[in-house]
Amino acid sequence: MRVYIVRHPETEFNQKEIVQGWADSNLTEKGKRIAERLGMRLKNKDIAKIYSSDLGRAMQTAKIINKYLNVEIIPKTELRERNFGKFNGKPVSLIKQKVDLEDGVLVLPNGESIKEMKKRVLQFIKQLKEKKPVLMVTHEGCLRVILTEKYNVKLNSARGNTSSEKIYNVKIKD
Repeated sequence: MRVYIVRHPETEFNQKEIVQGWADSNLTEKGKRIAERLGMRLKNKDIAKIYSSDLGRAMQTAKIINKYLNVEIIPKTELRERNFGKFNGKPVSLIKQKVDLEDGVLVLPNGESIKEMKKRVLQFIKQLKEKKPVLMVTHEGCLRVILTEKYNVKLNSARGNTSSEKIYNVKIKD
């Protein structure tokens, strides 16, 4: 199965260096332009449907891209970014003073660990059974866990680095 994956582009919180997690903010004008370009680049890929994180910024991205695809958008909680718990919507600098965000097993207060997020995202992908290519619209953390799993590398590996302007083309074994 062919899966194209994009992460949402720049949001207002990204500009302000605020951790979003399950909090939300709108795409910036730059983010909207990037989503438009992604849509133009995806329009001839024979995509049958879009699975998107149900968070607003990902859904906003999916809707912009869908102007070029005109397919069903299916919101999925499984594709949400990591839940940063009490740190959702807080400045990155404040959080880094209190916790190591790279610690894969650290469960944030009222949130989840990277390991838990990875399990959630990969379980969703493994249950997909599509004949035609699909698009996934998700977040930096989710895309990183998908790529590091695909390449069998550590989470902090450069192979897991992501860009909001890139389309990731992943073959999922049936």
